[in-house]
Amino acid sequence: MSLLMPPDYVPAHLVPIWPWIWLQHQVLLAWIRLTYGRGYRYCWGATHSGRVHLIWIDLDSRDRTHVRPQPAHASPQLAAALSGEDPEPAYVQFISCSAHSCVASVYGPRHPAVQATALPLPDS
Repeated sequence: MSLLMPPDYVPAHLVPIWPWIWLQHQVLLAWIRLTYGRGYRYCWGATHSGRVHLIWIDLDSRDRTHVRPQPAHASPQLAAALSGEDPEPAYVQFISCSAHSCVASVYGPRHPAVQATALPLPDS
């Protein structure tokens, strides 16, 4: 399998775009090697339109002690939100009215001029 020589099992309608499929496979291979390291067995496939995707990867085929740890979150706020430590967003402190007063103003009595022009509620 090379850039200009597709394997024998490639369908005839994918042969004209084989260089594009080969390039996508090389990017997939580079990602697997960067993420997991060399030596892992994997299976890839191409759709009828030529898009390459990873079908499975055998993570037990090699020792995982050399795999790089996942990077920490870029934002401490994001890390706190994902871990559940920060259930209330920071912008809540800037809201002018509390939740109880906002609810009371919605369901409270309206001005008489507003009530006179209000539309009736639907039957259903």
